[in-house]
Amino acid sequence: MAMLPVPNLTRRARRGLLWAHRWLGLLGGIVVVLIGLTGSFIVFYREIDAALNPALYTPAGREREATLSEVMRAAAAADPAPIATILAPDRTWPVWVVIHAHETAKGRYPNRWTTMVDPSNGKVLGRRDYINAFSLKVYRLHYTLLLYEWWGKELVGVAGFMLLGLAMSGVILWWPRPGRFWRSVSVRRDVSLLRFVFDVHGTAGFWALLALTVISMTGVGIIFPDVVRPIVGLVSQPTADPSPRIEAPPPAGTPPLSPDAIMRNAQAAAKPGMVVAMLNPPTETRNTWRVQFRAEGADPAVRARGAIWLDPWSGAVVHDRTSAAMSMGDRYMAEQLWIHNGATFGLIGRLLVFAAGFAPLALFISGAIMWLKKRPGRIRTGRLV
Repeated sequence: MAMLPVPNLTRRARRGLLWAHRWLGLLGGIVVVLIGLTGSFIVFYREIDAALNPALYTPAGREREATLSEVMRAAAAADPAPIATILAPDRTWPVWVVIHAHETAKGRYPNRWTTMVDPSNGKVLGRRDYINAFSLKVYRLHYTLLLYEWWGKELVGVAGFMLLGLAMSGVILWWPRPGRFWRSVSVRRDVSLLRFVFDVHGTAGFWALLALTVISMTGVGIIFPDVVRPIVGLVSQPTADPSPRIEAPPPAGTPPLSPDAIMRNAQAAAKPGMVVAMLNPPTETRNTWRVQFRAEGADPAVRARGAIWLDPWSGAVVHDRTSAAMSMGDRYMAEQLWIHNGATFGLIGRLLVFAAGFAPLALFISGAIMWLKKRPGRIRTGRLV
């Protein structure tokens, strides 16, 4: 890669872009750095949570003998609040994790508690405040800056736009002259401190560019799906997430199927190679069961791929949103979270995202040093050479 065409910018345009890049980084850098570091943490937050709380995630035996009905009864006895979500055991969390929806004040972050149930005997291993557990609190810090009630999630989305702008403007300012590519993406020895910092800034920015661009784009899409959906629709039309209801339920008093029967129907409806990963019982606004699947034996970091909704009285599938039934646009919208944390690409992808989360810190520190130490004539501001 010896020859690269130099972006055709006038001196005035380059100065303006440099000014925008510098001040965008300085003003928004702290937030971007915080989101980057917490993002690195939550790539492995489930593994960290299991390591910090072994008593909650260590079943007594290896065999899974407890049925879904037994699990739900045990969880309800420990916490009578409505059950919102049930996570099936996997390699990382090898127990049933039952999430209870406690009453939440309007506008506040949802109040959730979890009950861990041993799959080998159906006994409760423990329960806790889900949203304030250490690993989950770091997750909330990444997702909402712990400012859920004050537009925290939206602020994180804006930070995603800022990161995307910094990445794009940075690569234009970095663009090397023909024949100097490798020199521009390496850190040289025996140079001044300012030149060393300049090399670190350009090299870190280049090698993290692709990952940071993908992370920022998917992060914006997760927080602002209605903004991204029309763009995705230019290639393949996605549809809004459904919440199907049975509009003509059976007469009052008709008993619903047991959770075990729902589980059997879900397993029967699963595509080959897929297993149940998550279940959501009926609620006041959705009278159907929602069942999500994941590939058997796959990295459990990909929590689910595709879902079906079941009639709670007949067990029939009322809506299919598994991969085969979704458009390409739907699949992308559903896959954004797993692309964002690297899980789509397995352990290597997660490690790349983990490493990329430290790049904003390196870029912010090196950028701040250049801003503070730069003197007229010491170094050209046009581009790295």
